Amino acid sequence: MKQLSFLLLITLLFVGCQSKDAKTTAKVDTTNYPYTSKKAYNWEMNSDSKNMIIAMNALKAFASKDTAALKPLIADSIHLSVDGYELNGTRAEFLKAAQQEMDKYNSISINMDDYESVVSADKTEEWVSLWYTQHSEGKDGKKGSVNMFNDIKIEKGKVTKWNEYVRHAMEK
Repeated sequence: MKQLSFLLLITLLFVGCQSKDAKTTAKVDTTNYPYTSKKAYNWEMNSDSKNMIIAMNALKAFASKDTAALKPLIADSIHLSVDGYELNGTRAEFLKAAQQEMDKYNSISINMDDYESVVSADKTEEWVSLWYTQHSEGKDGKKGSVNMFNDIKIEKGKVTKWNEYVRHAMEK
């Protein structure tokens, strides 16, 4: 019995002393890409849902045409890029532009297709991406829908960048 206990102890010590390097070493990507970026962010899925909630609440406030609900979600300054329109401005300027856009519609509804929240490995950037179909009725009664993609940067719990991409219908 002592020999069995001694062998078990030696085995456990041997396994415990093995180098963990093989398990913890990150794989190096040696792929020869045709383009490279200036910085390797090494994005990771963000398991904390707070940024997703902020981004979705901002979108919901827009769809509800509610600038009062949108206001606390926006940073003091924001960069907005929406289908040929750019704004680098204050929260007030953003809300004014959002209100002007909201005023074009009787109603807006969102059908969410997919979403993800990512954070850079060095924790310097956090983004939320939303893929959805926006259905709307204009003030003229015309109804339509467009596929949308939003990339929203969150810093300190506020939206600091909002990039929106629209898939326009093909002309016939």
